[in-house]
Amino acid sequence: MRERYSIPIFIFITLIIASVFIYITKNMDRKNSQLNNESQIMAKDEYDWQESSKSALMQTIEEKIISKSEIKELLLAQIEADEIGENRFEEEFLEADEEFQMREDGIAELENRILETEKKEIKKQKKQKDIQETSSVDDIDAHIEETKTDRQRVLEDENIPEWFKDGIRGLEYIKEQYGIDMGIAYRGVAQYEAVSENFAGGGNIDIFGRYQPSKSSTIGFNLRSRHTYGSYSSSQYAENIGSLYAVSPSYEELPLFVTELWYQYKLDSFTARLGFVNRNSFIDNSFYRNQNKYFLSSTFSLSPYNALPENGLGLVLKYKKPKYYTIAYVADSDAKKGESLGNALDRDIKLYSALEFGLTPEDAKYYVTLWNRDSSDVKKDKNRGAIFSANKMFENNYKVFAKYAFSDSSIEKEHFEFGFGLKDIYREHDLISMAFSVSHPSKDLKTQSTTEIFYRYNIYYGVQLTTSMQVVNHPSKSEETWALLPGVRVRMIF
Repeated sequence: MRERYSIPIFIFITLIIASVFIYITKNMDRKNSQLNNESQIMAKDEYDWQESSKSALMQTIEEKIISKSEIKELLLAQIEADEIGENRFEEEFLEADEEFQMREDGIAELENRILETEKKEIKKQKKQKDIQETSSVDDIDAHIEETKTDRQRVLEDENIPEWFKDGIRGLEYIKEQYGIDMGIAYRGVAQYEAVSENFAGGGNIDIFGRYQPSKSSTIGFNLRSRHTYGSYSSSQYAENIGSLYAVSPSYEELPLFVTELWYQYKLDSFTARLGFVNRNSFIDNSFYRNQNKYFLSSTFSLSPYNALPENGLGLVLKYKKPKYYTIAYVADSDAKKGESLGNALDRDIKLYSALEFGLTPEDAKYYVTLWNRDSSDVKKDKNRGAIFSANKMFENNYKVFAKYAFSDSSIEKEHFEFGFGLKDIYREHDLISMAFSVSHPSKDLKTQSTTEIFYRYNIYYGVQLTTSMQVVNHPSKSEETWALLPGVRVRMIF
């Protein structure tokens, strides 16, 4: 009887907690909004003063100030008419010239102040956008945002074949006529382990789309197919090497299956998403945590220290403001790849739940995540843990990140990582990044440490090539001391 009512009770309690946090954050927001309003009023007064001063000066110049040549002509005419002396003419001309110069200097100073204000605002917006892209996730929204600029550039490039442009035009036509924004992405990975001389590789094909029937409502879907180039899946390859977690993005032999299918409602700062939700869309989105664009190793691109289930039935509530956010996340704990909604509802559903609280100043992101997981699988114990993450951006696109996490019995019972990244080193949009992690297994295995460095080249519109080198010290499930893993990833999206 207890089991029968435990799930509704747990969901009810989780939603109450989420509502309390949202209520608290709204009150915080009211206080912050008062301060922001005062700052905005002061900024507006400053801007209005600048605009009115500039207008007044410009009007004065247009109506009262005449050019030096005109001043000279008028005074010369006055000399001839009134027979005033040459000395008086020079004095009046110099006075007029000085007044003219002073007003010119005033306008130049005002224009410089306005220009500096505009530069600061542009720089601030660029920072915020760059941080958002660096912590973007591997889901439908991120895919679609990534394609927008590249599609436009493709259509404007005379060197691109027309047959390829026709494909882009077809996608744009579907968007204009039916309101469905669609795209296709491919990711291929190949790795070689130098010590054991093992090779493996594979890829993903994603067909994704987003339909927005109204301003506040969105429906999203993602279909995926996976394949291997060799005889190992990514999990089997990690087992052969003895790594505690996967050393490359997921690949295996799987036909087309659904990874995302959800409805989202957004009103101002509040977002709710329900359906088959991407497990990496909301929780623990630190810098460079994305299998498609950044590190290959799962210790940096996924969450082996967090017992996140596969993409499955879930509910997400998010309240986001420019300076902070809160997230409540509840999902099917025992979800399996490609599982249908009917299969999920037919069994005794256990829950994964998480709460995350974050601060987001214009050049950083700091958050704490608390999570809990139950499971009907006898091999999986009740599990809980916490994640602490700090991410900071400095000048010249230099970013650093650090993370500490612990849990009762996930793959890693304790995890630490630190890394950095630098953009636009040799070419625009290229990226180099390096990270180091230490992983303490929950089982009686060796502590494993991993270092990875990668360089990502933007070859063409929507085409990226990433070269990677991983060094695994004391693989937890192997007698070897080292594992050396050069690898390469190709990604295409349009």
